[in-house]
Amino acid sequence: MGPATSSAPRRLGEQLRRGAGLLGPRHGRHSLPPSQLDALALPIGDDGVVAGVDAEGQAAVLGINRPTPYDVVLIGGLWTAQVLALRSAATGARVAVETGRPQAWMQMMHAMGGGQNGLSVYDVGRVPPQGASAGTPVLVVRDCGMRPPRGRVVSGPWQSVLTLLPYLSPVAPRLLRQARLTGIQRVSPDEAVVLGRTMRLSQAEVESLPTLADGVTLWCSDRDRQYVMAQPTDAEIGLLGTPRRMD
Repeated sequence: MGPATSSAPRRLGEQLRRGAGLLGPRHGRHSLPPSQLDALALPIGDDGVVAGVDAEGQAAVLGINRPTPYDVVLIGGLWTAQVLALRSAATGARVAVETGRPQAWMQMMHAMGGGQNGLSVYDVGRVPPQGASAGTPVLVVRDCGMRPPRGRVVSGPWQSVLTLLPYLSPVAPRLLRQARLTGIQRVSPDEAVVLGRTMRLSQAEVESLPTLADGVTLWCSDRDRQYVMAQPTDAEIGLLGTPRRMD
């Protein structure tokens, strides 16, 4: 064995000791000319809670778990709030429900296991600090009727708050102003007019609100408007029933 041949194992051993790793096969470099950069795309989608499907049949995703405070107002039915809570828990979030009607949440709480690893139900004004973090995000659902009091537990990093309003009330304008996202289900024509002014909805959107079917929500952010149809799974129907606006 010549000097050049015998030194090859020593060089390989030295590379491994330095952490260079095994030498792999040699391939040509993958390159893309600048003129083709605009055509480059990655097959990724939004992370979050699937609220249903949009008009094109694509999944509509709400990014509820965020590192910044996030307030959501839903003017609609208990069924939709419970589906969002159920799906939030499926993404790994803990759900804390503040409610004046705990009996409406008990079946769901038992099905989810309750406690720190599922859904917890508290009386109005009794929600303790939740200790939200990136590893354990929290969704607080406030089901406190037409005039929910100011909450002791507010939105913060990795802790979003969803406030359910069955209809418009005197506190609605304040909640809508602070909300980052608003969902509107079927409302009366008079309520639709008020919401149109408050939310700067188009005339077509205002006219559509009194006619929305059960399970349809108009989700509104600062920049976007999207109609979403909930599509419950068999398990969700077995637990919560079919979509409905009235409780």
